[in-house]
Amino acid sequence: MQKKHIICLLISWGILLSLQVGASEPEKRYRIIHNNDGSDALGNYWFQKRPLTVNDVNAYVDMVSHSQVNTYMMCTGSDFFYYRSKHGRILGDDLDGKLNCGNDTAATNHYKSFYQNHLNLEKEGTDLIEASLKRAKMHGMEAFITYRMNDLHFNDTTLNCPITYSEFWYAHPAYWTNDDTPGLNGSRALDFAYPEVRAHKLAIITEQLEKYEMIDGLDLDFMRFIVYFKQGEGKKNAHLMTELLQEVKAKVDQLSKKRRKKILLSVRVPLTVQDCLDKGLDIQEWIRLGLVDFITIGVHWRGNPSLPVAQFIKELGSKTVPVYATIDDGGYKPRETFSHGMFRGMASHILSQGADGIYLFNHYYGAFNSTYQGMLHLEKGDQVCRVISPNLIQELGSLETLAYKNKIYCLSDGVTEYGIKHISPLPLEVKPGEPSHANIFIGDDPVKTIPEEVILFVRNSKQASFTVKVNGKDITRTAPEYVSPYDRERGLEAGECQYAFVLSGESMQQGYNTVTFHAVDSSFTVKRVEIALKYGDVKTHGYF
Repeated sequence: MQKKHIICLLISWGILLSLQVGASEPEKRYRIIHNNDGSDALGNYWFQKRPLTVNDVNAYVDMVSHSQVNTYMMCTGSDFFYYRSKHGRILGDDLDGKLNCGNDTAATNHYKSFYQNHLNLEKEGTDLIEASLKRAKMHGMEAFITYRMNDLHFNDTTLNCPITYSEFWYAHPAYWTNDDTPGLNGSRALDFAYPEVRAHKLAIITEQLEKYEMIDGLDLDFMRFIVYFKQGEGKKNAHLMTELLQEVKAKVDQLSKKRRKKILLSVRVPLTVQDCLDKGLDIQEWIRLGLVDFITIGVHWRGNPSLPVAQFIKELGSKTVPVYATIDDGGYKPRETFSHGMFRGMASHILSQGADGIYLFNHYYGAFNSTYQGMLHLEKGDQVCRVISPNLIQELGSLETLAYKNKIYCLSDGVTEYGIKHISPLPLEVKPGEPSHANIFIGDDPVKTIPEEVILFVRNSKQASFTVKVNGKDITRTAPEYVSPYDRERGLEAGECQYAFVLSGESMQQGYNTVTFHAVDSSFTVKRVEIALKYGDVKTHGYF
């Protein structure tokens, strides 16, 4: 009798356990994602490039813990690696002096330092990815690996730097697109039309999924770099990428079952459904087949301060999958870092347009931590800070923490990267006798959160006479004295002219605002349009 009771108890316990394992957790939609680039950590750029230790790696994670960040993604590289892989070398491994950068000794030593840092971690019994993910889990964050699907950073054969060339890529030039149309190193991108390329990528992804058992998810970063086929051949080859994603999903599900926990699969893709399809990424089919758990939209590098989040969600036609949007480190120009006010404006724009959260890409603290020793460096006039600092991620994650904070809303300048044009009315041609319009989105509700001052900044291709209206109301109060302290002359090119106007609160509205230009005598081009909302002193309401 006693034996029967024990058997029944064991059976009941087993059923309960199976129910707990099989039960799906509530769908998590709200995420503030921090993507660690990987190479900056392996090079220890945040700590004066000193020899890397596990304590340093922990500090990279600790700097974003106890903030609004709840998902930590660790980049695993692409065809170069941050761990021991059977598919290629660790970044900077010179094979005992066999590889270098020709006569460029400094470059050779630079890359070798990455490998040396890996060896330092290996002596401590770990690698960069494992140490980072464990630390993130310790802090209670979701831990993802994020894989760059076709990174082209080290695909320039003219540099004669074999220490940076991955074996598979270098050994198979026949697998390159050999089409220089897309952009930098585009002709030397691996062409996914070849089954050998897709098999190679799947093998790497499988290795990483199996190696890092603590992960909560895998992120496939298609924006690094957004070249997978010859120009114009993406749509006809989209079924090949869908098949690849199906194979990845099958592996993810297999490991989920084995580990008795749900492993998520996410993707980072271009700004429109059509752009995705043109590049061979049929995201609507991916959703229909249940292949992805969430999607992030983003750009290649040149940051877009006005991502078309609402438009993308509408085009997607599905509310079942969370959508996030990227805030990148790149400004209007490469390394023209966004300011604090611009970061807040971008975050407010993304969240107000219906995104489920924010994805911080290459959100570096190197300058803050190393160059400025943990201090904020202000631009001339002490109103603007362009040093990315940890305090920002206490604000960017919600509209509540962004309320009453100084912001700058901006339009993209309309740059095109790898055949994808940022959605923007700029550059905007303005001709005499013809009104020209630019719509700019404001996340704040000026009726509820009344700013002390609203400033419109306009950059033209040349000095010109023109009138401007906002939402049909004439704007006549100019404020040239605001241009310099708000650091709006940055990146000003020869012949360009920067203007500032003060707007009345009644002229503004939550949502899209129409800025209308009329040329008085000669044509010109509007290059930038920005609106600053000043809620108070920068020391209490945040630097612009």
